[in-house]
Amino acid sequence: MLLVDFPSIVKKYAPIFEHCFSPEGYEHFKKAVSGFIVSDNKTLEAINRMFIHSPRHQASFNKFFNRQNFDLEEINLVRLDMLQGGAGTCFKEKGVLSVDNSLLKHYGRHFDNIYYHFDYVHKCYRWAHDLVTLHYSDDLTDYPVLYRMWEPPDWEAVATYLRGRGFVINEQKWDNRHSQPQQWRNYIRARYKDGRKKHPGVAGIYKTKNLIALELLRKFRSMCPQDSFPVALDTGFTSAELCGAISGELGLDYVGALREDQYATDRDSGNEVPLKELVKKLRQGPSPRNNVQKTGFTYKGEKQICYAYFANHRVRGFDKKQRLVISFLREDLSDRPTFTVTNRLDWRPSGILRIRRHRWPVETYHQEGKAEGLEGYQVRNEKAIQTYVAFVVVAYSMLKCTVHDSGLLSSIQQRLQTETNSTLPFLRRLMKAEGLALLIEHVFVMMKKGQSMEKIFQGLAPCLAYV
Repeated sequence: MLLVDFPSIVKKYAPIFEHCFSPEGYEHFKKAVSGFIVSDNKTLEAINRMFIHSPRHQASFNKFFNRQNFDLEEINLVRLDMLQGGAGTCFKEKGVLSVDNSLLKHYGRHFDNIYYHFDYVHKCYRWAHDLVTLHYSDDLTDYPVLYRMWEPPDWEAVATYLRGRGFVINEQKWDNRHSQPQQWRNYIRARYKDGRKKHPGVAGIYKTKNLIALELLRKFRSMCPQDSFPVALDTGFTSAELCGAISGELGLDYVGALREDQYATDRDSGNEVPLKELVKKLRQGPSPRNNVQKTGFTYKGEKQICYAYFANHRVRGFDKKQRLVISFLREDLSDRPTFTVTNRLDWRPSGILRIRRHRWPVETYHQEGKAEGLEGYQVRNEKAIQTYVAFVVVAYSMLKCTVHDSGLLSSIQQRLQTETNSTLPFLRRLMKAEGLALLIEHVFVMMKKGQSMEKIFQGLAPCLAYV
């Protein structure tokens, strides 16, 4: 794909960010965001080659990403202000925050802060960065609010810190840390969890994904103290520590997800049993204490039905009682259940399940964000990677604003003489169609000026062959 001009979406929303950059940097910014929306090849070289009227040396474009002579924090705040400026994309009363992480996979290990992660989707280890995202969702829109890359632990620095404060580290494990690295990592990872309870300062050396999530939520509360959205969590983030901080320190409610092998108190016997045992009791038939009710809730304008058991239970690891909801899609309870907990003991299951359902858009964002290049970078420098991810988020947010921008959609529709819809993949294809129309117009104008098709094509071929 070659571009004669910036896409309409970028021309509409990029000026909001102009004050964040130098004049040359602003041109690079528009080029980058355009590439993330339109180009199939998301490398910096491919994006730089797309523009036939503004060729710049590749080194200049690379330096723009690597030197980062702008403030990414400021750019993110401007992005959020842009989203708050639209009725469709602003925060709303029934909004929900969610936390999730996603592996940005790469081949090879020659990237700053890359780590050999276990991929739970494909059940294998692979080199990747791990992006933790705080996401907002309501019935009209959803988008990332804050995000941060997880950084690999320096376990030796962790152990040194804890040893210096009298925390016991096995001397044999310490002496063999280089000759038996895997055993050392497994050992110190477990000790870190205990050590952080006694010496919280060690979190300054290594932050788990849960700690990063908590810091993102703290930052959101300081930015938007008037917005008390509930927080939806998946099983990986539903820990007693994080949930306790969300409700106690931040004054927010949470809706978390449990696994079937986690334990809760059976209200009949008073004993702790795995949640899957409670499911067996529900399937054996109703009892005065085990009622399953048909429950409906609305998500993104659509009515959803399930069958839910709910009651207040003690859940292992949590200091206080939790509202537990066990929900099924089938009336006969034959399908796989989901297990949901919240600190709000008075909430109905319809409200709890509505909030839980609003966690799904962060999964969709990671999929669609990757289509815009979220893991397509080949830059290796930490600053360049941060810049790359930040601009992908800006491109994604511009598309989200366009969904609710009837004036811009109408203008594009009239120009291309085509119907429009509000899906992000369609908007990307629409911008490609717009770029093709302008390219055809450019060739026509050049031919009217007397240039031969062969000469015009010679000017386009090097870029076209690459991108």
